[in-house]
Amino acid sequence: MRKVVSLACLAILATVALSPGAGARAAKPVKTSLYLHGYTPFGELDGADWFANGTPPMQMDKKKPTESAPKSMRLGTPGLNTSCTGLPLGFPTWVGNLSGTIVGDAKLTLHTASTPSNVTARIWVDTPVFSCNEAYIEPAAEVIAEVPAGHGHFHVVFKDLKLEAGSTVMIELIGTGVHSNGRVLYDTPDLASVLQFKCIPARGKSCA
Repeated sequence: MRKVVSLACLAILATVALSPGAGARAAKPVKTSLYLHGYTPFGELDGADWFANGTPPMQMDKKKPTESAPKSMRLGTPGLNTSCTGLPLGFPTWVGNLSGTIVGDAKLTLHTASTPSNVTARIWVDTPVFSCNEAYIEPAAEVIAEVPAGHGHFHVVFKDLKLEAGSTVMIELIGTGVHSNGRVLYDTPDLASVLQFKCIPARGKSCA
């Protein structure tokens, strides 16, 4: 009898051990940095290539920049439609691969050369580029920040996010005001514009 009870206990323990989630721990947020990259020295050329040939928008990923000379794009293009979900032709727009949930604050560090002005920064996940007017999709978050005069850098903070991304994250910059002729700089070690946040991976140990 005692042997039967022992075997039954072992069977129960084995079942528990093999049950889904047994001993599993909730995934912890991991620090994620997505660096802004371009294809050519000028984002305007990348945007024109996107418009004419369907080239993907500028990309952001985990690879730290290694270029010797910075790339840049004008922050504002007067007259273009600001009611668009990403508009690479006229506004700096980056898309990156992401699978997981952004939690907490996301910090966008931007290097610029500009007169004093403002910039509107927007963030989306899993959203098609270039949905405009009636098809415009509101960003998950939008922040207006001051752009300093001269050559410098500043931070844009998207606060208290909880964004579940299945495949992509996108940011767009729109210069506002009459002095929105500054340029955002990126893609060198010294001018590494970057989006940083904590993310709970959908699978594995990384979101990007």
